[in-house]
Parts: sequence; C-alpha cells; structure tokens
Amino acid sequence: MATGWRERRNRYQILFKQLGTVRTNTVTHAMIYLLLILFPLAAAVGAFVLRRDSTLTGWLGVAVLASELWLALSVPINQPAQLLDLSINYNELGRLFLATFSLSSLALALLTTLVPQGENFVAILLLIVGLSAAILIVQEPFVAAVVLLLASLAGSLQLVDQPAGSAVLLRPQTLGMALKYTLLVALGGVLLLIGVVLATAFSTQLARSGPTLTNAVFGLLLVGFGIRFGLIPFHWWLPDVLDETPPAAMFLHVGMLTILALPVLLVVLQTQPQLLAGNATGRHLILGLGGLSVLGGSAQALLTLQARRAIAGLAIANLGLLAIGMALSTIAGIGAVLLGALNHVFSMALIALGLTLLERDVPGRREQAGALRERSLAALAFLVGILLLLGVPPLSGFTPRLLLIHAMQGQGVLVGSLVAAALVLSSLAGARLIARMLLQPRDMPTIRSLFSDDLDRLGMVAVPYAPWGVRILIVLLASFSLGLGLWPQPVVMELDDIARAFPFLSR
Repeated sequence: MATGWRERRNRYQILFKQLGTVRTNTVTHAMIYLLLILFPLAAAVGAFVLRRDSTLTGWLGVAVLASELWLALSVPINQPAQLLDLSINYNELGRLFLATFSLSSLALALLTTLVPQGENFVAILLLIVGLSAAILIVQEPFVAAVVLLLASLAGSLQLVDQPAGSAVLLRPQTLGMALKYTLLVALGGVLLLIGVVLATAFSTQLARSGPTLTNAVFGLLLVGFGIRFGLIPFHWWLPDVLDETPPAAMFLHVGMLTILALPVLLVVLQTQPQLLAGNATGRHLILGLGGLSVLGGSAQALLTLQARRAIAGLAIANLGLLAIGMALSTIAGIGAVLLGALNHVFSMALIALGLTLLERDVPGRREQAGALRERSLAALAFLVGILLLLGVPPLSGFTPRLLLIHAMQGQGVLVGSLVAAALVLSSLAGARLIARMLLQPRDMPTIRSLFSDDLDRLGMVAVPYAPWGVRILIVLLASFSLGLGLWPQPVVMELDDIARAFPFLSR
C-alpha cells in the first residue's frame, strides 16, 4: 500500500510540475507580447517630454523603432495566452506587419533628425506603432476596432502639428482638412464598432437566418472599412491629406493607418466567417468598390496637374486592387492582398523620404538640372516608391500583381478588362509624374561671377541635401525591395500558409 501511495504522489508531483511549467510559459509569453505593445507607448511619453528638441527626439525614435524591429523579429510566435480575459497571440501575420511598420517608421524617424516634421511627430509615430502592435496581437474584434479608432484620432492630431518654434500659422484649408479627416475617420471607426458589436451579438442569428441581417451587418463593416481604407466614394479625406500635409504625414495616414484597417477586418472575419463566406452580395459590393477605386484613382492621377494629387490617385488605385483581392476570397487573392499591403507601406515610406528631400531647400546649393541628376538618391527613393505602387518588375510590387491576376482567372471579361484599363491609366499617370518630378529642371536662379569667366570653371563645394545616414537607408530600402522582387518565394509561401488558415475563403 505504501508503494502505491508513493507512486500516486510521484505522479501528482509530475503533473503539478507540468501544469506549473505550462502556466509559467504562458505568463512569460504574455509578458513578452505585452512588451511589444508597451515599449513604444512608453517611449512615446518620453518623446512627448523631449518634443522641443527635434534632433534628440528623432534619434530617440530611431533607437526605439530599431529595438521594436528586433523584438518583432525575435519574439516567439504562435504561443497563445490570456491577458485580462483577452486572447492574445503573436502569429506570422502579426510579425510581418509589425516588422514592416517598424522598419518604415524608423526611416521616417531618421528623417526628422534632418527635417523637423512637427513638434509631436515622433511621439505620435511611436504611439501609433504601439497601438498597431496591440491590434496585431489582441485577437478580439471589438478591442481591435477600438484601438484602430484611437490610432486614427491620434493621427488627426499630427495634421495640425507644427515644428517646434515655428512662426507660421496654419492655413484655413489645412484646418478644414484636419476637421474633415477627423470627422470621417471617427464616423468610419464608429460604424466599424457598431458592425462588430452587432456581429458578435447576433452571431447565432447570422449563421441561421437569411441574407438580410448578414448584408446589413456586413454593410456597416464595409462602409467603416471603406472610409478608413480610402476607397471611392469614401475617399474624400485622402487627396486633401496628401495635398495639405508634409510628406511624413502622408506616410502616417495613407501608409500605416490605412493598411492597419486590414488586420482589423481580418480579425472580424476570422471570428464571424459567415459575413463573407457564402455571401455573394457582400463580395460583389467589395468588388464594386475596389473596381471603382482602381478606375477612379487611376483617372484622377492621370488628369490632375498636381504631383501630390497624382500620388493620391495612384494610392487609391493600389488600395482598390487590394479590395478586389479581398473580394475574390481565395487563397491566391488573400496572398496578393497581404503582400500588396506590405508593399503599399514600403512604397509610401519611400515616397515620403524622396519627396521630403526633393522639396527641401538647401541654402548655398546650385541646381540647374533635373532631380535625377542633382539629387540622385532622393530621386531613387521617390522613383522606387512610385514603381512599387505601379507594380513594375523586378521590384516587389510586381509579385502581388501576378498573384492577383492568377486569382482573377474565371472572374469574367468585365472585371479583367476593368482592371487592365485601370493599370494602363495608372502606368501612364506614373510615367508622367516621374518625368515631371525627376526629369524637369528645377527652377533655381543661376549666379554668375562678376570677375572672370575662369572663376565659373572652378569646382564649387556641393552642399549635401541629405546626410549619409539617410542616403544609406534609402539604398537599403530600395535594395530590399529589389531583393524581395527577385526572390519572393519565402514570403509568398509564408503568406500562402497564413491565407489557408482563414475560415472565410473559398477552397
């Protein structure tokens, strides 16, 4: 009997030890995931305190975002945990998005050390990166929708932010744009929240009832998503934001915050797959919005004479292609959407870098030729960013185009013709934009010597338009895009595995 009691005691001790190990590992993973969220949020507070010194704040942002990038790539994935009764998990999709957000934001934080973008820009940037990590880690649709609304409202503060010590007053057009943006994103966020609440409250009825309730709930989600994503006809805020704000704000709103709506929608569809699975009306609505955005954005980019509004049109067209891939509800279509979203963030970061350096006035620098010759690396950043939006090979923007074309097989001649026409229009608009921005000579005064023609032949000291750190970063980002375009197989295979796990896709 004593021997049997000892055996039972040993078994219980082993069982309790295993349970304790599992609980310890779960708590450890929860704390690590929490670090991904709280680290940039705490750094945002420090950046707000130091906001008067733009150089110091910029370097603080660079250090924090480099650390966040390292954490995003090093933290173990697929270790579900519970935190305050919330399910949290850091998966492959979250790692890809968070690494992309951190790397792109690092480039913009480094840019602020050269060109101040706003007194609170770095603090708001770190805040949004932390909120982005929360959206990607927390697996609750309501929490993700609330955090997206908070991130959008935090971004609206940056629209009226001025560099420290600036004596320039905001224009009435800028204030009107900021007010319109705030109202629209607040409306979109509230509609998303209402749709999530209704989908959660009536999940049983959605599975059993007819299409009326499903279409009503999905319509609310689609309108909220369309406003935040900048799809036509809900795109009213996007061209004005690009027209009235510095290029860094362009990346923040049209790059990060716009794409951040995609993981929120995916979380909702993961928990309520019946909203899209088997919902032909919903897919047709997304397809219609995507097609309208692709065609309308391309036409706007081609017809406008303003460079920034042309960029806005190309961005809308690219977002429309992502919506079309979402409407297809296939593994190839979702793979194109995810890879296209990551490329969209990179493209807007490169465009913001290039446009800032191209528009920067450098005292003492003489320029008479086009930007492609006078500011080669700034032109390279802008050129690669535009080519990523256009999906030109061999850059990484070409791969999601191929995946989308593959996914569109069997969708009919009308959809294919519409997308083909829009791609032709956007290509023409992109070519004209590149020629206007990079090849036309800059309107700079020419100063000639009053003493002798020989003095004109002396070499002048060229004042640099960007420090070496920014130039090296531009080369690295462009090389990364080229490498991903030439060898996309590892990322495509990982995205294919991610897409297969979504329950709302057509097999």
